[in-house]
Amino acid sequence: MPKVSICIPAYNQTEYLKKTIASVLSQTFDDYEIIITDDSSNNSVKDLVNLFDSRGKIKYYKNAVPLGSPVNWNESLRKSKGKYIKILHHDDALNDKNSLGKYVALLDQNENVDFAFSATKACSSIGGNYIHSATSEQVNQLRKDPSVLYTNNFVGAPSNTIFRYKENLFFDKKIKWLVDIDFYIRILLSNPNFIFTDEALSVTNLAEGRVSDHCANNKDIELFEYFYVLNKLRHQKKLKIAINYYQLLVEAIRVCKKYSVFSRTDIRQSGYTDSIPMPILAYFKLYKANKLSARAYLKLLRANK
Repeated sequence: MPKVSICIPAYNQTEYLKKTIASVLSQTFDDYEIIITDDSSNNSVKDLVNLFDSRGKIKYYKNAVPLGSPVNWNESLRKSKGKYIKILHHDDALNDKNSLGKYVALLDQNENVDFAFSATKACSSIGGNYIHSATSEQVNQLRKDPSVLYTNNFVGAPSNTIFRYKENLFFDKKIKWLVDIDFYIRILLSNPNFIFTDEALSVTNLAEGRVSDHCANNKDIELFEYFYVLNKLRHQKKLKIAINYYQLLVEAIRVCKKYSVFSRTDIRQSGYTDSIPMPILAYFKLYKANKLSARAYLKLLRANK
């Protein structure tokens, strides 16, 4: 059994994937396997994999039918055999030859921890590279209440994380935009202990054609997912009183305002069918009657911490 499984869900691109695979094969830490689950409509990924002398490290699987995101992510998890899971998206990479060993050490040296994450070097195809890193204040907030990620995903992409393998721990196939946030919250509800390093151990390429590009500014996707995840959090008993519920409501209202949605019917049209919190419906009613009153009500919700 390898210590860590590097899970690479792939889809129809090889330009960045070549660098992704190369960054793993160059690691000084050698106790790993690479799991590639291929959702592509052609054989370009398979052909690329065949070019590498991987010393048997790469296990390649072509999906019989396209699974889509995040089901393809889950497929790579199902096929993994490692004690630890390191997801690496097909357009991301490990930062240098020692990165994987440092990720593994975060868990090896902290047996009470199931989840760890790092800063990342964010690279844009049009320039403007920068380091994405959580602040000490954000890390402290996360220790108190994992639901803080609902309002700000400062952990970043799954490529910035490593976690212990857990049976039946998968990404929620009903969502795409908030899928990583939902996943992190569930891990941290199971075990609130985590480790963060401000060393950039991964490289996140802000390449065109990502799933997040399709989801961003998509009215139906954002409305459905923010209310779907909010509903999951409302019924999560493990959050108890730690949950900053009013701030979650404010975030859901922010999304509604973004798309000028001020009715139950508009939310239902996104495909969301579960209950809508009464404070949000009260805001809608106030907004239609008196925008100043609605603004004051929103201020009141923000003040409840």
